[in-house]
Amino acid sequence: MNPGPMSEAAAVIAIDIGGGSTKLALVNRKGAISGWHSFKTVASSGAALLERVVAASRRLQTQAEQPIAGISAAVAGFVTPQGELEYNPNLPWLERIPIAAILAGELGLDVLVDADSNAACVAEYIYGRGRGSERFLCLTGGTGLGVGMMVEGKLLRIAHGCMGDAGHVIVSPEGPACSCGGHGCAEAMLSTAVLAKRYAEIIGCKDAGFRAIVEDAQSNKPAALELLKEAGYWLGIASASLANIFFPDRIAVAGGLSQAGDALMISAQASFRSHGGQLPLTKASLVRSTTGEHATLLGAAASFFHPELL
Repeated sequence: MNPGPMSEAAAVIAIDIGGGSTKLALVNRKGAISGWHSFKTVASSGAALLERVVAASRRLQTQAEQPIAGISAAVAGFVTPQGELEYNPNLPWLERIPIAAILAGELGLDVLVDADSNAACVAEYIYGRGRGSERFLCLTGGTGLGVGMMVEGKLLRIAHGCMGDAGHVIVSPEGPACSCGGHGCAEAMLSTAVLAKRYAEIIGCKDAGFRAIVEDAQSNKPAALELLKEAGYWLGIASASLANIFFPDRIAVAGGLSQAGDALMISAQASFRSHGGQLPLTKASLVRSTTGEHATLLGAAASFFHPELL
């Protein structure tokens, strides 16, 4: 992908393909979002999903009041340099589909495809709590748990185009089974999908959803507050484990998980401090993202506009 010179007024069609939902929007260089649209990511076929993405992208093309510089898609999982999803246990039916080639062929635009964990990290680095950080780590919680890191202005790519599967760091060996095949992974303990399922069981509701936990916690309902406090404990352990390995100077929690606010973060920060053996050396802080649930869309666009970060 080589977009070449771009107008300051240009926008990108940003796409976020996650395990629970797919989101699209026009995003300009300043991070302004317009034409936001989303639909549920239904497990069917990669071709069927991309047909919907192409149709929604065409609507954005007709709605745009500014030049469209290109398309930037962020996909949950490992993404190849050719723009294919290499692996994601939550999206196996999308693996090895040539996402970049299909979008470029259908829409006639330059296309960038990267991991959603990288995109969210770029967003928070440019627009949020990562500004000024030399070693910035970002945990993005949604259907899964992604981790990205910027080191001296560049994305850290250890394996498979990203940091590896850092969201599957083990925080509780006796914990529940994870979609990856392991037990007690951070993702299995505190992804929004896992927490929503647990909350539905606690309150006896068939489909509560993560937003119900957030709203009930804001209303000081004990079950929601206790669940988020527990999730914060596991988040703190996961963050401390990663801090002891990568020595970030700042860690931000982004994505849908960040919407839980203080009910989650106060517990997470306490757990982070108590489990972070190397924190006196790293001087790392654990903070809530300011880009929130739009981090991946913002980061997809920012990655297109700022290829020097990639």
